[in-house]
Amino acid sequence: MCPDSLSTCNKGLTVKHILRFFLPLAVAFCLTLAPPMNVDVMAASTSSKEKAGKKSSSAQSHKSKATSQKAKSEKKSLSENRKDRSKKATSHSGKKKKSATGDSNRDLWLKRAQDSEIMTGIASWYGEKAHGGPTASGIHYDMYTFTAAHRTLPMGTIVRVTDQENGKSVMVCVTDRGPYINGRIIDLSYAAARQLDLADSRGIGKVALEVVSDAEGTPLREDQAYFVRYTTERRSEKVGPFRAFVDAAAMHEALRQAHPEAEVVLDSSR
Repeated sequence: MCPDSLSTCNKGLTVKHILRFFLPLAVAFCLTLAPPMNVDVMAASTSSKEKAGKKSSSAQSHKSKATSQKAKSEKKSLSENRKDRSKKATSHSGKKKKSATGDSNRDLWLKRAQDSEIMTGIASWYGEKAHGGPTASGIHYDMYTFTAAHRTLPMGTIVRVTDQENGKSVMVCVTDRGPYINGRIIDLSYAAARQLDLADSRGIGKVALEVVSDAEGTPLREDQAYFVRYTTERRSEKVGPFRAFVDAAAMHEALRQAHPEAEVVLDSSR
């Protein structure tokens, strides 16, 4: 089988035997190495997918939070707008209600005045003993201003008081309650009683009361206003018009220093 030499033959046999023995082992070794590499690749791929999934989930979470915050913000803004509208509506409704109430009072007093509901009775007056003391309206009584006490008329109502004996009249503002003596319908301040000649001589007198304003002191008739009338050497003068009695009263006080006979009257404003 090996004509040349035995050693050469033995070498060839040895190499062949080695290859036959080790080749399957090498292949098996390679095969054993291959699966872990694939597992690592799959693991890496799975990890990458998981990270991507987490990033996607985080992004969706942030997006969801942002959407939720935006929705909350819009809801809050809508709620605030509704509250503002509700407040405005309430305020507007309150103004309307107040205006309606004022108009109702004005209509009531105007109707009573148009129906000639003039109250008659005895007038008295109160002066020095009550001067500076409290009144039912909360202001201090001043005997030198044109005020009066009445049992039922609203505070702030302006009444024209006419003496039925001498025909003189005076405008007074109701600021107190009384009188509480049977037969008497109004208690005048000293200044008002003096203008009717009640303070210095008679003390009491029969009078007629005519309501000419609402509780705010505004004339019941839209075409009327208050004036302050006084007399000079040449003629009679009027200052006005004033829609509020308090303004006419302030002018009256200023003019009385030079014109003691000055008086507040109600006349046409046109």
